[in-house]
Amino acid sequence: MPTPKPITERILEFLRCSHECDFEALVTRYPEFTWNEIYLEVSRLQRHGLVTVRRGVGIFTIRQSPALP
Repeated sequence: MPTPKPITERILEFLRCSHECDFEALVTRYPEFTWNEIYLEVSRLQRHGLVTVRRGVGIFTIRQSPALP
């Protein structure tokens, strides 16, 4: 049985395919993680410059950061 991918890989892979998504889409897509685990990981990825988060009214949109030259 293959080992499941870590949360980081799953989020970045999803963003590579969809280019951007809202936070709720991640929570729905990965029910094996709590919303808090996903929030903490997205926050960590943002601090490391791997994703950008745009905050709207009641919604967070997450996008993979552009690759550095």
